[in-house]
Amino acid sequence: LKNAQECSRMLKKCTNSVSISKSTLFSLGLLLSICMFAFVACGTDETPSTKTPDTEKTEASQPAETPETSKAKAGIPTKAADAQEELVLNVAMTFLDEPPDPYQAGWLAVPTGLAETLFKQNETLNTEPWLAAGAVQVEPTVWEVTLRADVKFHNGALMDASKVKGSLDLALLRRPGTQVLLDIDRVEVKDPLTIAIHTNSPNPILPGLLTNQNTSIADPDTVPESLETSAEFSSMTGPYKLVSFTADQSMSVVAHKDYWQGQPALDRVEYVAFTESETRLIALQSGDVDIAVNLSPQGAVVVRNNSSLELRKAAPSGMLFMFVNHESPQLQDPLVRKALAIAVDRDAMASGVADGHALPAGSMFPPGFLPCEDPSEYSYDPEGARNLLAQAGYEDADGDGIVENDGKPLELVLQTYPQQPLLPPMLEAYQAMLEDVGVAADIQIVEWTLASQGGYDLFGYSNGTTTTGDASWALGRHFLTGGDENRGNFSSSKVDELIGALSKESDVTLRREIACNALKAGNEETASIPVMFPTRLFGISDSVEWTSGPQAARLYFIDHLIGLK
Repeated sequence: LKNAQECSRMLKKCTNSVSISKSTLFSLGLLLSICMFAFVACGTDETPSTKTPDTEKTEASQPAETPETSKAKAGIPTKAADAQEELVLNVAMTFLDEPPDPYQAGWLAVPTGLAETLFKQNETLNTEPWLAAGAVQVEPTVWEVTLRADVKFHNGALMDASKVKGSLDLALLRRPGTQVLLDIDRVEVKDPLTIAIHTNSPNPILPGLLTNQNTSIADPDTVPESLETSAEFSSMTGPYKLVSFTADQSMSVVAHKDYWQGQPALDRVEYVAFTESETRLIALQSGDVDIAVNLSPQGAVVVRNNSSLELRKAAPSGMLFMFVNHESPQLQDPLVRKALAIAVDRDAMASGVADGHALPAGSMFPPGFLPCEDPSEYSYDPEGARNLLAQAGYEDADGDGIVENDGKPLELVLQTYPQQPLLPPMLEAYQAMLEDVGVAADIQIVEWTLASQGGYDLFGYSNGTTTTGDASWALGRHFLTGGDENRGNFSSSKVDELIGALSKESDVTLRREIACNALKAGNEETASIPVMFPTRLFGISDSVEWTSGPQAARLYFIDHLIGLK
């Protein structure tokens, strides 16, 4: 193998060469064996360390001194040019597909060290102050939030109540989903370090909701006036500030030396995006990057067997699942949707597809997050699935193994995207499970944005469900009519009513009861199909000093402490 790109193509070819049959676990084991051989071959000392993983990309130039969006294709900066002058960390990411706007793409701005929110989740997924110093609910619809006095924005301006009010106002204005989430009437300045947040209805969990990434705080005076203009170059508060961004390719950030928690351990961080997990692994093996995120289980084995690399794992905090397209004609019958949900062998998915790096997901939340007596979780029952399809009028009249209704076979379109390495093989395994109950399926690998555009029956997806530490956040995003992540257009008046009641209830016991009822109601209508809760896998070079990570909540990644030995 001459370079990382050739190796990537070989691995992709080997992955595609093994189809999943009805003997799911056998095929998965065969796939693992073949691809492990290829991975070991890719990890030899013959891999040139001076080659970039994508030979079609040009070598990166030094970042510009002033922020600007790069137009040229950027490769991975080599450490040799910078080692004498700067401490530079190179990170292989899965996504760099939209600018790190603190109000629209906080999912990127926060984990890359650019932005911070008033509150954050700790290691037990409970809410604690971050840019805030504390919060008190003084009335059912009023929270007073006190602010830290020592926070400076990237432009050197001090953060105060006036600027935080301005930033929150912009967050509500620039992303309608944030207004739906927070239900804020107005933000009031009480004194230089105190704001009062007035909500339209009682909101007992507002601090938890303010951990949402799209409530990141930026100096409002640096945010473009036009709502159509991205705010990625606004002055935020994180340990790093943006220098350049090239969509789907690279992003460069430099240290914010006046950072309120202390000067960052690095001078610069260079992020580069690779769609395929094997390419991220190859970049790590060759020394082109110091950290590779979102490794596959097979890649984790390679890292663990390399003495110069280290595998880091973070407990599951999100789920892999399938959106159900509730506008698909053949999924209108709830019996069919339920059959598809119980046709999933979740234990086989977690142990086979994820190689043990996942937990089965019978419902939306990881075990222990929302204790419910009867959440109506999905259990693997292929015979039950066949019976439900029969009740819906489907039978295999022509004996070809696929059931029909009025002569029309039940054939599904399954779509997913490649950046999450478990999603494509998850759908391949599910394809075999569907065939076992008489359903045909065609798999299509597409862009993740197509999940909102229909054209599919089921869409494999990855999303966090424990953000804010309260079940109402994920229930509202996934199950509420018009919810921010309700990409399959599920709608239920019963579920909407329960989620509405949940948003107004302050009693802890009653909140849990209402949340469990909403979860049960959504599951009974098969709002979506949960599959597994994956462990997050990181490969890091032995030159990386990372005592603070990975953290339990997947929103947090690069901080001021991570450095190089």
